[in-house]
Amino acid sequence: MLSTILAGAKRHRIESWAYVRELLVRLNADDSRLAELLPDRWAAAHPQFVLAHRLEESRIKATAKRDRRRRRRALANRPHR
Repeated sequence: MLSTILAGAKRHRIESWAYVRELLVRLNADDSRLAELLPDRWAAAHPQFVLAHRLEESRIKATAKRDRRRRRRALANRPHR
C-alpha cells in the first residue's frame, strides 16, 4: 500500500515524505476529509511541496519523445526505392 501511495506522489511530482507524513497524521486524527488527501488535490493545496525540477525533467523528456516520434514518422513516410 505504501508503494502505491509513493507512486501517486511521484506521478504528481510532489515531495513524497511530506505527503506521506500529512496522510498518516490526518488518518491517525480520524479526519473525515479524505478527498483532500488525493495527490492532485493535496498538491494544489500545498504548492510548496511540488517538485519544480521534476516538472522540468518531465517537459524535457516529453519533448525528446515527441522529437523521436517525428523522426521515426518522417523515416516511415519516405518513399522507398
